[in-house]
Amino acid sequence: MSIVAVVAGYITWTVVFLGGSAGVRAAMASTHDAAGYSTDVSTLLVYLVLSVIASAGAGFVTAKVSKVKVRRDTIFLAVALLATGIPVQLSSWDLLPVWYNVAFLLLLAPVTIWGSTFVASKS
Repeated sequence: MSIVAVVAGYITWTVVFLGGSAGVRAAMASTHDAAGYSTDVSTLLVYLVLSVIASAGAGFVTAKVSKVKVRRDTIFLAVALLATGIPVQLSSWDLLPVWYNVAFLLLLAPVTIWGSTFVASKS
């Protein structure tokens, strides 16, 4: 496994999602509570779109850095993202609608792998 490729993808996901989340909270402040949570459907859909962008971008970066074992490294990244995402979603299970938690987790791995195909298909 190319540790550098997986770490680069993980950092990409984190920067895009956390940075984007800060932007969403600022732009849609009225839909968030004092702790920063939202149960507003439109806001949660924006967060899901942001997660899709972060996941596809992370897969792309991992594939770009890996170059050789693209599929394997991207799968390792997807597993790492799930290993982080599952506890995070479980910790907010009672604060967010179940459909959001489930959708977030179900999209994480396949979109990450899909993002890598934009590099793999051109190699």
